[in-house]
Amino acid sequence: MMRIAQMVLALSVAPLLVAQTQFSTDLLAMRPIGYWPLHGNANDASGHGAAGTPGSNLTFAGAVGPLGSGAAPAAVFDSAGPSYVTIPAPSSSALNLDALHPMTILAWIRTIRQTPGDMIVAAKFDPQTATGWGLLVDNGSLGAPQAGGRLALVFVSGDNLTLSVESTISLNDGGWHLVAATYDGSGKASGVRLYSDGVPLAMTTVVDDIGAGPIQSSAPFTIGGVPDGDDAFEGNVNEVAVFSTALTPEQNLQLMLGAPGLRRILGQFAFGGGWTSAIYFSNTSTAALTIPVSFTGDDGKPMTVPSIGGSSQAITLQPGASAVIEAPNVGSLVQGYVMAYLPVGITGYGVFRQSTPGAADQEAVVQLAGVGGQFQIMVYDDRNSLISAAAIVNPSPVATTVGITATDETGTVIGTASVDLPPFGKLATALRSLPGLAQMAGNRGTVHFAVTKPTNFTGSVSVLGLRFNGTAITSIPAGGKARGDF
Repeated sequence: MMRIAQMVLALSVAPLLVAQTQFSTDLLAMRPIGYWPLHGNANDASGHGAAGTPGSNLTFAGAVGPLGSGAAPAAVFDSAGPSYVTIPAPSSSALNLDALHPMTILAWIRTIRQTPGDMIVAAKFDPQTATGWGLLVDNGSLGAPQAGGRLALVFVSGDNLTLSVESTISLNDGGWHLVAATYDGSGKASGVRLYSDGVPLAMTTVVDDIGAGPIQSSAPFTIGGVPDGDDAFEGNVNEVAVFSTALTPEQNLQLMLGAPGLRRILGQFAFGGGWTSAIYFSNTSTAALTIPVSFTGDDGKPMTVPSIGGSSQAITLQPGASAVIEAPNVGSLVQGYVMAYLPVGITGYGVFRQSTPGAADQEAVVQLAGVGGQFQIMVYDDRNSLISAAAIVNPSPVATTVGITATDETGTVIGTASVDLPPFGKLATALRSLPGLAQMAGNRGTVHFAVTKPTNFTGSVSVLGLRFNGTAITSIPAGGKARGDF
């Protein structure tokens, strides 16, 4: 029983993910002056009433967008016809930012083709006077090589380029990326920062002459091209936002980690006190990719991992490369969880190991999991002295009640239980120890976890399972279910 108690103690999942609307919630809390999710329309979700008009060729893909199944399909931009979005922005508009005003422009993008020249993500540019600013992907017109795919922020005044700062790496890898450009209003290129997936990018300055002329105009703000249709984007653009402030690195990372469809978690990461944990990553793509990784303790605070000297790390992997973050069995028990963003092309898994004097080390391998949703189901087998444990997590910002139903292998219900979880709370326990689930002992079947409160779809549940038999440790995957299937 002591070993069982240790196992349940170290089975730890703390507040690791938030509800599927958290990206938008966090973004709106940062007070944008315009926010266009592009979820089937060009409406402004910031509350400032800057609704846009989509081009006649703008469509919405059947594929899931960057925020997962909770968001509408992604907008598709194509240079073959007018698909750009136009938002009126006269001289009096808050979007008519000048060259000495802080700003941030961000969006989720996925390139499909690499049009020679450049592709506008979002811009406030007047083609008639050749004046304005824009966030774009440089495919060769500003200094990048052909199809270079470099993120760039540019200012133009009277057809004169007064600012051009661009990344040194390509984003043309076919995957979704959260891109952002921030400018502190200093009048210098050194005040610009570029980000991809919440991580600052290495940059090069092509032009640094901001004081050469104004960039304001009465032209509309556009997404996916400029008002005359030039510099059209080829691919998907969603979640476009403009701020009249320069978002901090911490805010950019916060937004990245708020994308549930792209985040992954390792719900068990314990070291010391007999435990060793590790998380592995591999880059299977043809481009260098960066993985933001953060570690949090059971108390919800950053957890320092000695091997990296902190609680977070951005890992950049070249094509075909791999990396591991390991926390060895040194000192007293420290436990928590890992949260990582995996760009398309990155795979990963976790390993945790228990060492007990006089016995061989035992390991369990755990696949990184996504957002739980309203329902989870787990297969269990508590026969032959096996015991199933679970970490039941509420990854949402609202108090949640989770109903638990256990069946035997014939599908007959043999017990029910209910647990109340505070916001971002969790309960780690041997399932048969919960009142109402004692009949799981000696049985095998399935366990269903369902959010019963609140009933407005804001609650969520994620489950990590383990089973053990003396010295053996095995992880049990839990999967989601659609509401109509439960």
